[in-house]
Amino acid sequence: MPRIKKIESASRPTPTIKDHKTKKIIKKSEPAQRVVSNKKMIPSKKAKAIIVDVIEDEYEDKDEDEIQDSDNFFSDESLAKNNFSTIKGLDIHEVNRDDNTDTNIKNSDIENSDIKNENLVDTDIQKKFFSGLASEMKEKNSIDNNINRDGQYLNHKPEASHSKKSLNLYRRLVWKFLIMVGFLAAIVFYLFFSKLTIFITPQVEAMSDALFLRVGGDVASIVENDPRQAIDGSVNELDIEADNIYQSSGEKIQSEELIAKVIIINNYNKPQPLIATTRLLAADGKLFRLKDAVNIPAGGKVEVDVYPDKASSDMAIQPTHFTIPGLWAGLQDKIYAESKEAFTYGQKIDKYIKASDIQAATKDIGELILKKAQATKALRSQDKVLYQVLDSIDVKTSAEVGDSVSEFTVTAKAKVVMVSFSGEEVSKLASSKLNILVPDDKELAEFKPENLVYSLDNYDEDTKSATVKATFSGLMILKGDSNIIDKSKLVNLNAQQIDAYLKNYPEIGNYELLFSPYFVKRAPRLVDMIEIKIKQ
Repeated sequence: MPRIKKIESASRPTPTIKDHKTKKIIKKSEPAQRVVSNKKMIPSKKAKAIIVDVIEDEYEDKDEDEIQDSDNFFSDESLAKNNFSTIKGLDIHEVNRDDNTDTNIKNSDIENSDIKNENLVDTDIQKKFFSGLASEMKEKNSIDNNINRDGQYLNHKPEASHSKKSLNLYRRLVWKFLIMVGFLAAIVFYLFFSKLTIFITPQVEAMSDALFLRVGGDVASIVENDPRQAIDGSVNELDIEADNIYQSSGEKIQSEELIAKVIIINNYNKPQPLIATTRLLAADGKLFRLKDAVNIPAGGKVEVDVYPDKASSDMAIQPTHFTIPGLWAGLQDKIYAESKEAFTYGQKIDKYIKASDIQAATKDIGELILKKAQATKALRSQDKVLYQVLDSIDVKTSAEVGDSVSEFTVTAKAKVVMVSFSGEEVSKLASSKLNILVPDDKELAEFKPENLVYSLDNYDEDTKSATVKATFSGLMILKGDSNIIDKSKLVNLNAQQIDAYLKNYPEIGNYELLFSPYFVKRAPRLVDMIEIKIKQ
């Protein structure tokens, strides 16, 4: 069965083919002007584009030679030879040249002179029309030859190319969709599975305070709105006496002396007398003198005392050789002196009492009185006891300042107050006050009652009551459920920013950041995904 192809003409105005016998008009694709035999330019009339149904011959069953002959039939030479001046046997529908209505052209309205010229133009148009038709059929034949027995294109495949483009488009759309889904999945994963846990080691903070306690006294002595806390205890006065011997520190040098002995040797055949103050010159040039006169026998030795012109510690020399400058030079090598021991320097010192000696003795005697008072124990062994000397101590000394004595005696009398009270009760009061002072987000970590420090702040002799000051301290840390950190401030911060934020809290000693999953290094965007744990 022959195949029918629809060819859509160009949108530009096309010339018409007129057959005066059949009175049919065919509109073909041609330029807007027609060339006639007498070379006059005849403008073409305005026409609409039409669709021409071309009935293809059965080329499918013809071989290549037959197709070639058909192509030659529509060539310019064949058309010229056959001189197609008219178109017969073609059923071509007439198309109106105007835009809105169809008009039938009658042969009687066309003059015979114009028919000849139009025939020449129509022939030229026909040749061009069939030449284009032949080219199209060649192209179709070339495509058919590229189809193999399986019905697949061997070379150019327009339909396959179109399908491939469509497939590539679908693939791109799929990849874009998958990327978008992956991106959304990552966002969901980050929002709902990203987590930050902060492990905080609290900083131990010291805190201290003091209590003022009232001990002793009767009910009548209690002052209204007294800020002191009354505790159970007792107040007693003790009369203590003490004496002690102290050494004087003042010194006066009465004299200086140098204990020095030498041996004078006489190797001459005659005895040699020497008078007192005879000079002896040591090897280092220091000069000494004989203390007493002496006569050294011939060939003999005599040990004598010597002294320097001025006694000082630098004259205490080591054993050495001495010459006697007063002798004749010829005898100095035969008569000379030697020392066997080092000379000893000494002073004669007198001791006396200085003012500082009295002051030191007075202070020491006061401590001695307290020590004697502390020997008096409280009635209850568990009680804490404080002692304090009242007023001044009555001190007496056996000597005055400046007296030349090496020691002196000091005697003292004093009144001492002894305050005893329950240490356990004070410990409970101190612990309670510390717990009150601890903030709500913290807790008392350590309190040691043995670190309490007591002092007697005041004593009232009239009411026989004493004020005791108890100073205490403790350590506090953050509670495990403390919420001092605003988690909303940590949202979407990196590790460095979190570090800078946490350093503003002195309560935090150390901390550790645990990101989940491990490759995420930012805090989650959801506050609920941030958890803070305080180590105890």
